[in-house]
Amino acid sequence: MRISRQSRSSNHLRQIVAEMGIPVPWNRDQLVAGVAARRGRPIHLVPVSHALVQGGHSGLWLARAEDDLILYAAGTSDVHATHIICHELAHMELGHDRDTIGDTSVDSTVLSAAAPTVDTARVVHMLGRSNYSNDQEYEAELLATLIMAGRRAGTSDDTVGDARVSRMLGTF
Repeated sequence: MRISRQSRSSNHLRQIVAEMGIPVPWNRDQLVAGVAARRGRPIHLVPVSHALVQGGHSGLWLARAEDDLILYAAGTSDVHATHIICHELAHMELGHDRDTIGDTSVDSTVLSAAAPTVDTARVVHMLGRSNYSNDQEYEAELLATLIMAGRRAGTSDDTVGDARVSRMLGTF
């Protein structure tokens, strides 16, 4: 079953963010550890060469039998890397590995060049962050945006953050 863009309300996505427990103060590693704990399996962040980006992807989630890998372009800004990671975490939180469309556009040669130390033979599912042409990519990007907005939780300007989130949600 494909998830339509209208099938998950913004309230449902906000509920997922609330259940994730965005760390205050913000800590990306704690966020990743929380998702890993809920999934019951380790998540490893792997910065990779720009060959991945040249192949059309800024991030990939490789679901292997025993763990999950999030590959993201090395050398990008910390904010961009965090958004890529949040996008892949969003796929996990949304259960896209259970009903995966997957990404067939990832060239194995590009993947091997970008991440030569990653054993891709054990990959069960692969989702890539390259475009938002399918509903799962669109939904993961929206949830990643909400997660990133949640980084501001606990600051003195929560109301400004809420207004920004509402404006962003209105564009989707």
